[in-house]
Amino acid sequence: MVRARLLLAASVVAAAWLLAACSGGTPRDSFARPVETPEPTPTPVYPTPTPAPEPRELRVAYLNLMSPVATDANDQTASETFEERLQLVVDELRAFRPDVVAFSEATWTAQHGSAVAKLAAELRMEPVFVQANPWFAGQTEAQNRELAKQIGFAEGELVLVRSDVWVVLVANQGWLNPRTSETEARAALHVQLKGPPSVGTVDIFVTHLTGGGERVRAAQAESFAAFVREHRGDGPAVVMGDLGDGPGSAAYAALMELGLDDPLAVTNPPTCCRPGVVGEQPEPTERTSFLLSAGWKAAVAGPLAYRPGQRKDGTPLYASDHNGAWALFRLPPGDE
Repeated sequence: MVRARLLLAASVVAAAWLLAACSGGTPRDSFARPVETPEPTPTPVYPTPTPAPEPRELRVAYLNLMSPVATDANDQTASETFEERLQLVVDELRAFRPDVVAFSEATWTAQHGSAVAKLAAELRMEPVFVQANPWFAGQTEAQNRELAKQIGFAEGELVLVRSDVWVVLVANQGWLNPRTSETEARAALHVQLKGPPSVGTVDIFVTHLTGGGERVRAAQAESFAAFVREHRGDGPAVVMGDLGDGPGSAAYAALMELGLDDPLAVTNPPTCCRPGVVGEQPEPTERTSFLLSAGWKAAVAGPLAYRPGQRKDGTPLYASDHNGAWALFRLPPGDE
């Protein structure tokens, strides 16, 4: 789907790539603070730096957002509903009160601006974002961001953090192998948080595997698992993402070999995919989005964004063509 969007701007991509190739360079592998979105955006409003009580739980959510870029010229629903759908996401997350939210298909477009900045400002959370598309291997981060501006589209993985309680210590980005397109990468994002003394650090991981088929996704899942092994610390971890395949697949098995717990394994709520977002829609049939953990087990977990909101005329509207997931982790008590 993403590859089709980028091919619409193939001539611009090719010209920009040739210009970028003249200057060389390699992408940065890690960073101490969030990378920027492709265009200048208003500074997100983060939580006020007032002392917060030691947390007793960690609330985590994950959702694959539906990009506003339409590939069908006769169906502009994804774009026309984008602002409303983003607001549905904000409203549901405000009710959930998350400490950490991860998103796939977090976009910047020339028409709609930065979903990263909007979500961060509305939820008053600190963003950590890695651009996955467009991304040419061998080019610098700046060159790939300039390319995004030229074609009017960028997409990647996003983690939002309630940083008045959970301080972002470090973040790392990586690229999954194999690629399925010269223009498109699959990114892995790691964010390490400083928790209370009773927990120490918490590692957050997110990715989105490609649509290149089960064998390709299995290989990418192995690549992602290696990324998790490389960057995970000594504390608990949460691993999230859209694998494109369900439980029992090779991609799922590659992650479960890390010793992860799947809090939704019993209920197995479907997350993919409804054919549209407006009006009555059939239920998704397969669970491809996962929220997994290591070093602790969720006290409770459930599906996210599976109920529709309403448009002004009363028509049902879903936040995304995917459902998401949430989980609540209890923290051990600290010293009294």
